[in-house]
Amino acid sequence: MTLLQLQTAVQVRLNEDPSRVTPTYYPAANVTVALNEGQALFVLLSLCQETTATMPLAANTAFYHMLTVFADYLVPLRVRISGTGGAKVSPARLQDLDALDLGWQSDNSGPPANYAALGFDFFAVHPQPSAAGTSLDVTYAQAAPALVLATDVPVIPAEYHPALVDYAIPWLRAAEGGKEFQASLSYFDRYLDAAQKMGEYIRARNIAQGYDRLPFELKSFDRSELIAKMAKPADKAVA
Repeated sequence: MTLLQLQTAVQVRLNEDPSRVTPTYYPAANVTVALNEGQALFVLLSLCQETTATMPLAANTAFYHMLTVFADYLVPLRVRISGTGGAKVSPARLQDLDALDLGWQSDNSGPPANYAALGFDFFAVHPQPSAAGTSLDVTYAQAAPALVLATDVPVIPAEYHPALVDYAIPWLRAAEGGKEFQASLSYFDRYLDAAQKMGEYIRARNIAQGYDRLPFELKSFDRSELIAKMAKPADKAVA
């Protein structure tokens, strides 16, 4: 489905006339924000988009900001030394590296044997190369590109495009609150079902490929409390 088709599907489900130049309640711009947020979360939960790219290493440098290297970076899945038969660089925690050698941050006896990653940006290698010329082949989960043009198509598999509509409906209804919003939460629950299904497929694939990271295990997450709290009206502040 294209962005325009998704927008139309959302507006029709909300009883908005998509043929109006200026929709009364749900403008196309607001629908687009909701669809993009839904796709971004879907990709984050399932890690369903990946790519492999080369990362040059600087001399005598242990730490990197990955978002300055790869703008669409989420998390690393597998890291190898570049070149034919490049050795695997194993994941580690910072405390593991500290336990191995408190001076690891200045160890320039590379090429790297370990890497550490925190959040969606911080990345460290150990040991670091003493001269330029070493590169890493980094397979990483990608963030979803924003849907902008009417002809843009979501990067997630086509069978999951309706899940973005399911996400957008409660997102847009949230501003109204009340029974309209509460009734729309079943769509959000169905959206999470789709993300869980995709994530389980990616989890099995990543295990088979020996990747370092797996998707969030939605199956083990009790979402009933989340849905219940979303449905509960916020307590009014006491003056």
